[in-house]
Amino acid sequence: MTSAPEARRAAGRPRTAVLSHERILTAAFELADVRGADFTLAALARRLEVRPSALHHYFAGKDELIAGMRGQLTARVGDHGFDALPWHTAIVPWARAYRATFGAHPGIIAALATLPVADEPESIIDYERIAAAMRRDGYPEHRIVPALVAIESFIIGSALDSLAPDDNLRPTSNAAIAPALTAAELAARAHATAQGRSTAEETFEFGLVALIAGLRTAGSTAP
Repeated sequence: MTSAPEARRAAGRPRTAVLSHERILTAAFELADVRGADFTLAALARRLEVRPSALHHYFAGKDELIAGMRGQLTARVGDHGFDALPWHTAIVPWARAYRATFGAHPGIIAALATLPVADEPESIIDYERIAAAMRRDGYPEHRIVPALVAIESFIIGSALDSLAPDDNLRPTSNAAIAPALTAAELAARAHATAQGRSTAEETFEFGLVALIAGLRTAGSTAP
């Protein structure tokens, strides 16, 4: 008995693109890297070669999509030992990873940073482990969120600063009226070079140490 011939697959690309959360988020990052946070779901759908309505099976709207982007980046930052290490120790590699991960997508970083955490699970888990470590270590409970916001604000600013020229503060035509700033800027760049870092990297490392030291002091003395 001869079996029926198998149906031949049509040549060319499939009629409907295969979608997934991961594929949509990847395309959203690619689009945001070019257009910033002003991209639309319609533009994203065109990039994915699907109808805009297809995206709503995965994300209710743009805010939910941006929350998903933030969650994916937060997951990449990872856990840096908050369960076992003092918060002020674990926060250093966490801050470095946060800056590198979020700084890789500067076009969307402002939208990611200003979106409420709400029900986005990866960010909640990340903040929870830090808050739990600070609480365990005796940091004043009413100061934990302000401390977190201060650290995050510094990291986001540093991520954006990494896009600026190394001599961003160097006076040029007005150097004569700013001798102190000119000397300080030259000294900062020379010191960064001696450390084998860019000026932005050295500034971030110095600022992170200073900020954490200040937050520890404030946490032990402020009412």
